[in-house]
Amino acid sequence: EMETWGIRRQLVVPQKYRRKLLYLAHDIPLAGHQGIRRTRQRLLQNFYWPGVFTTVHQYCRSCDPCQRVGKARDKWKAALRPLPIIEEPFQKVAMDIVGPLSKTTRSGKKYILVVVDFATRYPEAVPLSSIEADTVADALLTIFSRVGFPKEVLTDQGSNFMSALLRCLWEKCGVRHSWASAYHPQSNGLVERFNGTLKMMLKTFMNQHPQDWDKYLPHLLFAYREVPQESTGFSPFELLYGRRVRGPLDLMRDEWEGEAAPEGESVVEYVLTFRERLTELMGLAKGNLARAQRKQKVWYDRTARARAYATGDQVMVLIPVRKNKLQAAWEGPFKVVKQLNEVNYVVELSNRAHHCRVYHVNMMKPYYDRGNVVLAVCGHWEEQGSDPLVDLFPETGAGSSQETIPLSDQLTPAQQAEIRGVLHRYQQLFSNQPGRTNLTVHRVQTGTHQPIRCSPFRVTGKTARDLEREVKDMLALGVIQPSSSPWASPVVLVPKKDGSIRFCVDYRKLNAITVSDAYPMPRPDELLDKLGGARYLTTMDLTKGYWQVPLDADARLKSAFITPLGLYEFLTLPFGLKGAPATFQRLVDQLLKGMESFAVAYIDDICVFSQTWEDHVSQVKQVLDRLREAGLTVKAEKCKVGMAEVSYLGHRVGSGHLKPEPAKVEVIRDWPAPQTKKQVQAFIGMAGYYRRFVPHFSAIATPITELCKKGKPDKVVWTEECQRALCALKEALIRGPVLANPDFDKPFLVFTDASDMGLGAVLMQEDETGQRHPIVYLSKKLLPR
Repeated sequence: EMETWGIRRQLVVPQKYRRKLLYLAHDIPLAGHQGIRRTRQRLLQNFYWPGVFTTVHQYCRSCDPCQRVGKARDKWKAALRPLPIIEEPFQKVAMDIVGPLSKTTRSGKKYILVVVDFATRYPEAVPLSSIEADTVADALLTIFSRVGFPKEVLTDQGSNFMSALLRCLWEKCGVRHSWASAYHPQSNGLVERFNGTLKMMLKTFMNQHPQDWDKYLPHLLFAYREVPQESTGFSPFELLYGRRVRGPLDLMRDEWEGEAAPEGESVVEYVLTFRERLTELMGLAKGNLARAQRKQKVWYDRTARARAYATGDQVMVLIPVRKNKLQAAWEGPFKVVKQLNEVNYVVELSNRAHHCRVYHVNMMKPYYDRGNVVLAVCGHWEEQGSDPLVDLFPETGAGSSQETIPLSDQLTPAQQAEIRGVLHRYQQLFSNQPGRTNLTVHRVQTGTHQPIRCSPFRVTGKTARDLEREVKDMLALGVIQPSSSPWASPVVLVPKKDGSIRFCVDYRKLNAITVSDAYPMPRPDELLDKLGGARYLTTMDLTKGYWQVPLDADARLKSAFITPLGLYEFLTLPFGLKGAPATFQRLVDQLLKGMESFAVAYIDDICVFSQTWEDHVSQVKQVLDRLREAGLTVKAEKCKVGMAEVSYLGHRVGSGHLKPEPAKVEVIRDWPAPQTKKQVQAFIGMAGYYRRFVPHFSAIATPITELCKKGKPDKVVWTEECQRALCALKEALIRGPVLANPDFDKPFLVFTDASDMGLGAVLMQEDETGQRHPIVYLSKKLLPR
């Protein structure tokens, strides 16, 4: 135990405990995923084993969260590869689309097609009203009618440039089409640099003439073409026409000097002089350009490093975030399919819309798999006794591990391993701590109403301690903060069945003056119809879903609640606010936009459904991608993956069938005879949720619903007829009714019945064997006339 200056006692750790120590030294929140040096220093303060430096290096390098976040040194540049120098004007051109611009012209122009010649740096720009392939093709033909068809064009991978129409145009005109690698505009740097210059020039004229900038575009092009280009040393006009073009300053000089026009020369002399001058200019420009390229390469390559990947290597790819193209994140791991040249690779993107794409090496980095990290090489040995590190620290810390997510028993070992690998890549999503979305905020609109302030309810004893604990927990989570708001709503602590308490704020007075949000909520029956026929179902439940939606500044003030401990306000959406379900439903609908064919959500309950395993894995990845980009977190313990049947919205759904949730049926089975109108309404509401499973539900429930009529006493008179109706409804649900999932491509059968009390119907379909299966039971109570 003694420790003196310069001497430290370290425990030599056996192999079986090393991974646990590495986890504690690097992965847990108290370790903070710091770098190799700091992790090593933290570990060596108390422990040592042979090869510890190498082990720590390999462990930190293979940390999946660290690889996704990345460090500045992750983006090592490959050496610069100068483009071949083109000597013939308009032999090779680069093109791109600028826009949509912030101002639309009177003629509807809001885009610009830009074409730049590699040899002369001569730019062309055509304003466009749209960027459809046919519009772009027409504009290109306008340009090529003046300068001729090039031998090669370089573009990005925009859908208009990659369209079948333009591909046909290139083939018919003998043009070779090259395209830049994805998300690497440096591959098309010539036109990208001119785009920046053109937009800066346009910006001034847009402020002065916002709806006429297309008329000034030829003037701006003249200004650019007249000035010598830095790389070539000559202006684009000189290199294209072999002479200086007279501009406004030349006209002014001629006016001041008053010189007479030079005598004309013959056509033959002019042509010979023009060809000699043009040859001389192109030779000088080629030399200047070569020197500029050498200078650029020397400066660029000072921080460059050669990198290469083999076919089958796992890599991370730097891809712009879908909601903000100016931000990028490391995604993967993906597999390298093949190498095209020194710097471009074909990468297989199994979880994105395009299966394979070309990426520049600067957008890639190697992925190190934690499973391949070797902690030690030693002989077989055993040690008796319990593991001293098992309960030292909870492995998930403040989060929840994706390892706890239950998988379906129907999955093969290979399928389970595959989906576990997918979930591991998104392990940061699974946390008990609520995230914070960047897609929306909640607003509370109260018009011109004055602030409402309520007094706090009195709490004592254990209730006061519970309240204090809840407030401290929410402060620690960053959900609330101390407030000086003029608004104040009281707090109510509601006891749960397990003896704990639920923290609630009584927002009834605030809700009474809040403007309603008319956003529609999805119909549960429509969602269940979508899920019923799927073979594979995965459910996800967001961690404290409401708390992941931030409030705007005004809503924070109005969310304030008052306690004996002080006044606090919510930073995130609290339970009980009017409009909260609509805000959250709008969020998840925006999150899953475009995925309606395989994903549904009701508030924070998300379900992914598929017919094949391959589709299911891909679609689960897509949903997890959206959740990660939105900044949301998922509670691992409430997820189910790859199931044939799941519980969703109070039902068991899947494999073509729909059943009531057994736990809810047990609640109905044990429901006592109601004594008051409210108790009757509660039972009818609970049982009525499953009325689609009960034939003649309205007729059976008539004796009970009659008790809720206007004029009936609040304390109901429970008769034998009411008891028989109660038992009949319970029996109908206890029998375990099963409905078939509707197939909207097949015909339906409708059978109806009627009595003095009500109408009844059943919707059915026949299966492949001709057997009829009920889809839904319908009933309606008749009113006395």
